[in-house]
Amino acid sequence: MRKLIALFTLTTGLFMTTSIVYASPVTEFEKGAISVEIGSTLDSKVSGRGKVSADVVGDFGFKATATAGVNDRFAVQFKHGMFKSERTTIPVGPISMTSYAKAEPSDLNFLYKVNPNLTFITGYEYTKISYGDFVSSASKSALHFGFTGTHKLNDNYTLFATLLGGKDVSLKEIGVSYKMSKSTTFNVSYAERKVKDVDLKVPGAHITGKENYTMKGISCLFAFKL
Repeated sequence: MRKLIALFTLTTGLFMTTSIVYASPVTEFEKGAISVEIGSTLDSKVSGRGKVSADVVGDFGFKATATAGVNDRFAVQFKHGMFKSERTTIPVGPISMTSYAKAEPSDLNFLYKVNPNLTFITGYEYTKISYGDFVSSASKSALHFGFTGTHKLNDNYTLFATLLGGKDVSLKEIGVSYKMSKSTTFNVSYAERKVKDVDLKVPGAHITGKENYTMKGISCLFAFKL
């Protein structure tokens, strides 16, 4: 049963680490300008504390972002991802069952360019998670706000950092963007995200409670200006 709880922790951590790049240097604040980012989260580590304590390592996830410029100050951004854990055999009482965890996160953000090096972010995040019939499906939604700052090192490299917060959620991220061409960049970042009071329900083990999670990982994204 401890393996079951650990996998639930992993699932929750994966869905929270999917949305860790909000306003990378590729963002275009121009009416009609559209940019797309595609990539994954690598080497994610998740710890859960609360009803159950667990420390696990994540697997693989896909994520995509589309950002549209409204004018030279505002942009709208939509993010979505779908993530699965490895298939795992779990002992539940006298039997064992094999399945995988699944998470589907979605974010809607509004970006405001304060100046060329600073962007204000506000938005809404919603994620649904599930794990077969073992753990009751759960979701977490919250409003968040914060800033992304950038610092251009030279014509090809730009540093960026993001700080976001909201009720029961927070994010710290730092990364570097490499300009591959006039319309393409490759972004690598490291982030730490904390989420509090996430529902935990395991009917078969008669476990109900709340968990606080800390997620750490590396994001690799290709960004394209359309």
